[in-house]
Amino acid sequence: MLTTVKSMWRKLGTGAVVVNTPETVATAKELRWDMIVDVAVIGFGGAGAAAAIEARDHGAEVAVIDRFNGGGSTRISGGIYYAGGGTRIQQQAGVEDTPENMFHYLRHETADAVSEETLRKFCDDSPGNLYWLMQQGVPFNASQCPFKTSYPSNRYYLYYSGNESFTPYTNDASPAARGHRAHGPGVSGATFFNPLENAARTRGAKILTQHKAVGLVTDQAGRTVGVRLRRFASGSFAGWLHRQLYSVLIFSRYGAMYLPAITWLLRGALEKLEAAYTQGFSVRAKRGIVISTGGFFYNRDMVTRFAPEHLPGMPLGTIGDDGSGILMGESAGGATARMDNVSQWRFINPPESFVRGVLVGRDGQRICNEMYYGAQLNEQIMTRAGGEAWLILDKSLFGQALREIGPRRAMWFQTASALVYLFVAREKAGSLAALANKLGIPADTLGQTVSDYNRLSAEGAEDPLGKPADHRAVLAKGPWYALDCRVAGAVRNPSITLGGLCVNERTGAVLDKNGNAIAGLYAAGRAAEGVASHSYVSGLSIADCIFAGRRAGRHAAGGDQFQGGRHRDEK
Repeated sequence: MLTTVKSMWRKLGTGAVVVNTPETVATAKELRWDMIVDVAVIGFGGAGAAAAIEARDHGAEVAVIDRFNGGGSTRISGGIYYAGGGTRIQQQAGVEDTPENMFHYLRHETADAVSEETLRKFCDDSPGNLYWLMQQGVPFNASQCPFKTSYPSNRYYLYYSGNESFTPYTNDASPAARGHRAHGPGVSGATFFNPLENAARTRGAKILTQHKAVGLVTDQAGRTVGVRLRRFASGSFAGWLHRQLYSVLIFSRYGAMYLPAITWLLRGALEKLEAAYTQGFSVRAKRGIVISTGGFFYNRDMVTRFAPEHLPGMPLGTIGDDGSGILMGESAGGATARMDNVSQWRFINPPESFVRGVLVGRDGQRICNEMYYGAQLNEQIMTRAGGEAWLILDKSLFGQALREIGPRRAMWFQTASALVYLFVAREKAGSLAALANKLGIPADTLGQTVSDYNRLSAEGAEDPLGKPADHRAVLAKGPWYALDCRVAGAVRNPSITLGGLCVNERTGAVLDKNGNAIAGLYAAGRAAEGVASHSYVSGLSIADCIFAGRRAGRHAAGGDQFQGGRHRDEK
């Protein structure tokens, strides 16, 4: 065995994101294919699973292709699904909601990422899509979290996962808990995805793991007819090692997030194995191909090109989020949108006491409502304060925070993050003026900011930044603390990309630069522009994966050849 390993490492070269120019043939029949199906789905995460199940339910023979072991970012996510409009779980919890109410809230979060008609359909379909998930075996629970948090503890599985409970969002929408966490202990991504994988397999979809898509095949009419792959020989040691190394990477993902060298080392080994020990394989898709490969934050070149200001962020998801699917769609003529849109999350809750503090910029002025969901909070820090922010606490809030990070109110990773804030990524001083001097902040401005905040809190007056009175406090007694919330600070921001291939909103077909559909090619999830492409709240991306994945799978199975423009332009 040792000799085999040494020999293998001597052969390894340098891996990279490789997407070939589409191979063009007169007709698909002129090639000798290794597998022929109706629909090929590239990427087996939440969107890919939804597309595969839907295509099978519409009578298509389906192959699902995944570069690694399957599951994608969905399997390692928190397993939060954003649903509303009166789901069964909401009803059991006594939460009142309607599709119209959900629509009015999501208009704030999604802006113009999709048309009004598509957003209404997303909301109208939301109760049914959650029930569809339950039919596939995904478990949910109606235990509602009584406090605001970024992720509920194992006691709760329904919560406010966004900004629903305060202004300006409450101006035209009633608050409603819509974060549905898959019911299972720990981080619930596998609890969410595993039933979908089982459902796809039970329906007879062909699951091709450790098959790396490297290029599309098109015919002379421009229709996408197949995909070229690289795969390991059946039973090979290289294939076994590839699977085990990826499993180690997923198992160690939390440590790898904070120690990126682990990720880059394992990623390099995986890419080199693929470069040296895989062989060609081809799949013909008679009706359509669905790209559902995720985003591109692990592709440093693409982030540098489209969103360089977000490079300090911590990649969230898997190394499969390397933009290969988006590049593959572009190679076939697909257009992209919102590629510069990255969601970075600055979570300061739990502990809940943190949001009672005052978030200030380098000028000493308060930045925003400290209760904002992490993505919105970080956006405010970047746009209003140039990425510079400190959360100011007094002795009382510091002590309360310590008492709030136990297992009843926080998960272990939230506790770990809070402890880093409290004891590592912070400054401490006996007076507010001394703290300001340590931070390089004007002491008089910071003092006035805290004084104004204390007056609002003591009087219960309306906060011009929208924070409810019951989440404010009077900061009065030192020692004083400043927690480092800078974008490039000690606590790195989890980050995902939101842009992707442009698609027709009625079918999920990939569009070219003229707004015409590319025959036989579809996209869903973070490889495509969708409901979650403007801003992000917990669960919205997975909800978009299911909504858009089912749409793409359904239309690909029907072999749609829509040639019009975007759905939003149709009447």
